[in-house]
Amino acid sequence: MSTFQLDPNQVAYGVAAIGTTQVFSVTNSSVASTAFGANTTMIRIACSLGHCHYQIGSAPTANLTTSSMMPNNSIEIIRVNPSQKIAFIKDATVTGSTVSVTELV
Repeated sequence: MSTFQLDPNQVAYGVAAIGTTQVFSVTNSSVASTAFGANTTMIRIACSLGHCHYQIGSAPTANLTTSSMMPNNSIEIIRVNPSQKIAFIKDATVTGSTVSVTELV
């Protein structure tokens, strides 16, 4: 389980150990990761080359109109459950998008 500590406002801070990393060349079709590990409760997503959209779940399918957008050249840390997956998609107007997903354990 992630070992983030909570500040007085109950906001997580600290540094978790870095686990498995998966890198995606995002396409116009939804593509999902492999399942997160049994001890993964947070992931770090880094996006470059163009924005994309993502969906998290047990069998996720990313959608351009209903999935969260990951801006270009940005990093997000997101809470997940063990065994979930993340899926990505880009729209046709984006030339390319590369995303790195790192499990934080």
